This record gives sequence, structure tokens and C-alpha cells, in this order.
Amino acid sequence: MPRITAVGTALPPNRIRQDEAAAWCGKLCAGNRDVQPYLGVFRTAGVQERFLSFPLAYYNSGKTFEERNADFVEKGTELAAKAALDCLRKAGVKPELVEHLFFVTTTGLATPNLDTLLVPKIGLKSDVRRSPLFGQGCAGGAAALARAAEYAKGHPRHRALVVAAELCGQVFTPHALTPADVVGAALFGDGAAAALVAGDEVQGTVGPRIMGSRSLVVDGPEDLMCWLFTSDGMRLILSEGLPDFLAETVKPLVDDFILSWAMQRGKIRHYILPPGGEDILGVYREDFGLSGANLEPTQASMAKVGNLAAASSLFVLGDLMGEGRAHPGDKGLLLSVGPGPTVELSLLGW
Repeated sequence: MPRITAVGTALPPNRIRQDEAAAWCGKLCAGNRDVQPYLGVFRTAGVQERFLSFPLAYYNSGKTFEERNADFVEKGTELAAKAALDCLRKAGVKPELVEHLFFVTTTGLATPNLDTLLVPKIGLKSDVRRSPLFGQGCAGGAAALARAAEYAKGHPRHRALVVAAELCGQVFTPHALTPADVVGAALFGDGAAAALVAGDEVQGTVGPRIMGSRSLVVDGPEDLMCWLFTSDGMRLILSEGLPDFLAETVKPLVDDFILSWAMQRGKIRHYILPPGGEDILGVYREDFGLSGANLEPTQASMAKVGNLAAASSLFVLGDLMGEGRAHPGDKGLLLSVGPGPTVELSLLGW
């Protein structure tokens, strides 16, 4: 069972309080009766502050998709490099000892991809294996972590580095204000995270083991969460049916996955869950039967940095590992939901 030996994170310099973001978006939406009723989500999202790659004025300056995407490549590579180096520093591992790089993003496009740009920037060896992953949304970090574990099982002497970099702010444009755009402006931020996964035969490793994982494409609405690709860039599609989907479809999948390990949900002490507002937290409490202690790591991350798409699960995991809450014998469940809809599940053991 491969181990997650370290998690590193990086945030951009512009700290935005939620009340600032609400006031900014309110001015932008003035007179738009279709979206004004949705401004209340700024109060119920559970976000206190977020970090963006640029000051707020940048996001309503009318920049084209071409300009915003070029900025994504520059700033995204910088953030990814900081997170990766933070992770390797915490693990005490030199970059040239990494054998495989899994890179995840959903908020920008680049060829060469950012993983290629990252190799010389952080000192990875030129023949490092690379697996760029795109389009998996909030499930991307969990999916890459599972793929890294599978690689490490087949190569027990190797280390694999997972990097997720998301600049959710680059998707926003004032030219297309819909309810989903307003919700996105209330929830999402920018950030990058990295996790180092080591095979069984790598000496001196510590950290939780990835005991097993399951990746599912499930029956559900394709527009539950996705991008609409337009001439002005990617537009967020986010269904109001997400809480019902979690309760009716995802919960049975979680129970079946845990049962496959001859366990019950009560035996899982730590939960790394998709961050969301009060409606999502209500599902976790009422349908999943989770307590405030179970939800605290996800809530705390949402309050501090907002939803970071593919990087969110790694941020929550990094906080959990860094705070020393987990003890030998503890089990943890990592759950992520992405476009498709897709569901990623991993069982962790300390």
C-alpha cells in the first residue's frame, strides 16, 4: 500500500474577504434581475476569504479569453511550482528522485501543458514520466492521487508527485453573468497543492497509506457540473440538484465502498469531502450521518480558501496531516465528485 508522505500547498498573493467579493459582485450585477436573487449565496457559502491571482479590478476589466488564459499559464505554473517544492521540502526529497508527475487542472488550457513547463522549473529529471489530466473538475485531485497510488503499487521503489493547480478566477468574465457565474464567484478561489506518493519499498517513508480506491462514472445529469465552452472562454454550469445527487446517488456508493472493506461508516474517523455551502453540509449531516467533528476539516478549508476545484481535496488532506489529528489505526475516506458525473473514493489508513 503506497503512502502519502507529504502534502504542499501554495496560494496567490491577493487575499479577498467574502464581504469584499459580495460588494464587488453586487455592483457588477446591479440591475440584473435574473442574478440578483443569487447574491445571497455569498452569505451562505461558508467562505470567509479567498485568494486570487490578481486584484478584483482585473476580473471586470474586460480581458479576453486569450488574455485570461495566457495569465493562467504564467500564474498557474508559478503556483504549481511553489506547491510542488513545498511538498518535496516537507518530504525531504530531492526533485530528481521523483519518477512520475501527475498534473491536474480544469481552469485553463496550454500546449505544452503546465506539467511540461513544471519539469525544468522545479528541477525534475528530464525523463520523468508525465501524466497530464484535464476536465475532471473537483474530482481531479482525488483521481490523480488514486492513479499515483496505482503507479506506485506497480513500481514499489518509485515516488510519484501529484500536482493540482487551479485558477478559478480566470474563468470569470463580466460579459456573461448567469446565476451559475454568481455562485462560482461566491465559492471558488485560486490555489495549488501537491502530494508525494511513495511505493512500499521506498525506505524511511511515513504518512497515511492509500489502502484502495474506486473511480466511477455514474448515472446522473451530465450538466450537474461542467464547462460550457464559448468564444469568451469556459462558462460554469452548476446544477441546483447537486445536494439531492449527493444524498440519493453518492451516499449508497460510499456505503458500498466502505462495506467492501468489511467496515461501517462509523469506523471512518476522518473525512476529506467536497467543500460546499450549507445545503451540501446539510446532506453530510442528515443523510451521511456525519458529526461536526467529521465536517470540521472541510468546513475550515472552505472558510480559509474557498473551493479550489481539483486542489481542494489535497488542501483538506494537507491540513489533516499537518495538524496531527490522525493517529495510528485511524481510517479516512477521501470523496470527490466531478463532471460526468463521476465519483472518486479512496480509503486511507494511518
